[in-house]
Amino acid sequence: MRFHRDVLLISRSLIAALGFTALSGIVAPAVAQVVTGEPGSPGATTTLDGKQLPPPDPKFGGVIKEKASDSQPWWAPRVVPPKGAPNVLLIMTDDQGFGAPSTFGGVIPTPAMDRIANQGLRFTNFHSTSLCSPTRAALITGRNHHSVGYGVVGEIATGFPGYSSIIPIEKGTIGTILKENGYATSWFGKDHNTPSYQSSQAGPFNQWPTGMGFDYFYGFVGGDASQWQPNLFRNTTAIYPFEGNPGWNMETAMADDAIQHITQLKEIAPGKPWLVYYVPGATHAPHHPTPEWVKKISDMHLFDEGWNKVRETIFANQKRLGIMPENAQLTPWPKGLPEWDTLSFEEKKLFIKQADVYGAYLAYADHEIGRVIQAVDDLGELDNTLIIYIGGDNGASAEGMVNGTPNEFTTFNGVPVPVKDQFLWYPFWGSERTFPHFAAGWAWAMDTPFKWVKQVPSHFGGTAQGVAMSWPGHIKDVGGIRRQFHHVIDIVPTILEAAGIPAPDTINGIGQRPIEGTSMVYTWDKANANAPTRHTTQYFEMLGNRAIYNDGWVAATTPATLPWELSTKTPPDVITGYNWELYNVKDDPTQFNDLAAKMPDKLKQMQDVFYSEAKKYNVLPLDNSTLTRWNTPRPNLTAGRTEFTYSGELSGVPASAAPSILNKSYTITAVVEIPDGGAEGMIVTEGGRFGGYGLFLSKGDFGIGRSRVVFLYNLLDLKRTMWEGPELEAGKHTIVFDFKSDGPDLGKGGTGVLSVDGKKVATNSLEHGTPITFPEDETFDIGQDTRTGVALLEYRYDAPFKFTGQIDKLTFDLGSTQQ
Repeated sequence: MRFHRDVLLISRSLIAALGFTALSGIVAPAVAQVVTGEPGSPGATTTLDGKQLPPPDPKFGGVIKEKASDSQPWWAPRVVPPKGAPNVLLIMTDDQGFGAPSTFGGVIPTPAMDRIANQGLRFTNFHSTSLCSPTRAALITGRNHHSVGYGVVGEIATGFPGYSSIIPIEKGTIGTILKENGYATSWFGKDHNTPSYQSSQAGPFNQWPTGMGFDYFYGFVGGDASQWQPNLFRNTTAIYPFEGNPGWNMETAMADDAIQHITQLKEIAPGKPWLVYYVPGATHAPHHPTPEWVKKISDMHLFDEGWNKVRETIFANQKRLGIMPENAQLTPWPKGLPEWDTLSFEEKKLFIKQADVYGAYLAYADHEIGRVIQAVDDLGELDNTLIIYIGGDNGASAEGMVNGTPNEFTTFNGVPVPVKDQFLWYPFWGSERTFPHFAAGWAWAMDTPFKWVKQVPSHFGGTAQGVAMSWPGHIKDVGGIRRQFHHVIDIVPTILEAAGIPAPDTINGIGQRPIEGTSMVYTWDKANANAPTRHTTQYFEMLGNRAIYNDGWVAATTPATLPWELSTKTPPDVITGYNWELYNVKDDPTQFNDLAAKMPDKLKQMQDVFYSEAKKYNVLPLDNSTLTRWNTPRPNLTAGRTEFTYSGELSGVPASAAPSILNKSYTITAVVEIPDGGAEGMIVTEGGRFGGYGLFLSKGDFGIGRSRVVFLYNLLDLKRTMWEGPELEAGKHTIVFDFKSDGPDLGKGGTGVLSVDGKKVATNSLEHGTPITFPEDETFDIGQDTRTGVALLEYRYDAPFKFTGQIDKLTFDLGSTQQ
């Protein structure tokens, strides 16, 4: 029995096995299912009807007798995507801001994004959720962020369906759908969708990229990471390629890995389409470009005239490029941020440096993205690749506070750093010695022409993202601009329509909820350049601030708190404590003219639409708290535990699975054995250069001071407090560090006592403790110190600083949390 591509002559048993139906002697596929090759042969393939993923195993279609020689073998056909399904390169940068890249009028050169826009389309009315992990969850599922458990970033998840940071199994990802339809799937860069309380070596791993439909993962887990020493994983295994490799930077490394991966797929399976989800950490803090890129951007003097002038330049560019229509108005500068001309010489000097490093980071990231795109071209795959390049997962970030910071974790812990103190880090801003973020004024400028910034979902400064999209031969209006309203949930249905793959009814036996986004494919034809948007209603909510888009109108709350200010004040009532604004964004695309006072009936109608959508998509209960949510109990591996016992070596444990010493009294006891000649190395540590603690034996200098017991507390790279003990001789020793907190407030200090073999050897006071978090890209390590060390000058060491003695037993005894 022979098979030809256009004619199917299949036995009735094979028809039944493959899900085909026979009508009047003609065999027709059910829902466009197509088999190629000789049925039962090793080379046969099939597409799927897509309803059930994975599909049921087909019945054996061969013949089985007593002897193999009298039997007929049969192989199930290999699953492949529909003919013509493209590769998909899905790119999204981080915290970028609508007006930052040159592609959308910005002053920072982004030639890779320009390339995609010039060979495809620019979308100028595309929106995110206003925060990182919520946007990312919506992007990979095609559902609203509350629908998939990401009403907020995972670090402040709470026990409600819309806020749990768990993507429900009935809302499968684009990775799973494409993988089960025969795609190779991979994820490079930031993973902010693994719940923090499931990010340890103990799993579970079903909410890691490899458990969400991506065959391969190379990236970091969490909201941010040093690009010089990230918490880097290959699949679920921590890797440390930067150790002993000066100059290593993740932006280049992940591009290298992605290029190698795509090349490997081309060589091994040249006809197999792939999905590459490419999401670098740029330009989220820390801003970590290479020195070459810092010099290149600094030499261009892009930011020397300050944020007000840069904003005017960007807006003029946007008008010239057609990014903004002629009737668009530049929104006013906020009263809560200083005008550039009011700043001192020192402030201007520091802030220009901050912006140069940020600009270098974006330009560097775009360059590396360009290398990946060029590799696709070099492999001859560009014409068969749908490239979607999203400029940021939310607006530019004001989380550096008014003056910026050399260490982002000062922000997260509520500690502003004065301008004069920041000059201590000025010469190496952006290097591995800093974890920097720019001043909030730059964030507002990078979101030109809109109001507000990251965290604010009510205004387009928090949600507008420039998108470039290309697929040669399919998107023919090259260089075109599209103004239809769209949202990040529209990307999944766009990919599925382009690939000819339906959304499944079930995945792994679980019924699937409908995709909530709207495909953007209808905009591709030039004839539809000005077609009405098909995405007619979209709610926005984050941290209690909210908005609703409906048929060209937006109703939005006025933010009650400022994203660049740190406050422990009680927020207003989440329902009654907010003013509402109203905009006709068809005529007023920048939300310049508030019509709320003139049109109260329209405002009320829009508010009603918001609450209807909120009930539908798990937005309720509304919650505008922040700090209390950061500290809310979650089902992690340490919940309820006050005693922890370890022995030997352990590394790479995230904070969620480690004993937390924050805001409490605690005792650390280490029983160690020291070999002849003494020892050195880390006994236990959490954190690193930008905050944390370590109990270790010093390495000494020129053989002097080696084997000395030291406990070091690093307060956000601002101050280091040390307790020093004697040099340990060979034999068994017991080291105890006992800390009594002054409590009960967050960040209170206390008194620590270091003892060796029952004798007190050092007593010291800690004026302040770290109130909220140690750096989230660092880990809890025993017997070594991965990534960066807690010491700076005195007792400085190089990671991994392995302990050369033996740890027989290590215990933590934690007191109650002081709050």
